[in-house]
Amino acid sequence: MKLIFIVYNISIEEEVQQLLQAQGVKSFTQWPRLIGVGELAGARLDNGVWPGANSALVAVVSDEAAAPLMSAVRALRAGEGRREGIEAFQLNVEDTTLASHL
Repeated sequence: MKLIFIVYNISIEEEVQQLLQAQGVKSFTQWPRLIGVGELAGARLDNGVWPGANSALVAVVSDEAAAPLMSAVRALRAGEGRREGIEAFQLNVEDTTLASHL
């Protein structure tokens, strides 16, 4: 199993949700509003000086589903996400209490 952690500008929420649906991701946990500083995107601190905020989500998917999901995020990043910002990280899941349906 793989854990996919995606951080993105809240302005592309709809595109990210469509991506998850198209990739068959049925379960995820989301943090709807985050602030921070990125190397490429700069500061998004949700204030008057550095407006904007990000969102993040995490999904645990099968090994087989991970590569297509990461490819879909890369494709979004190459388009709309290039301007607005999206990044994904893939990690191994060594253990879980999830049902064995993955």
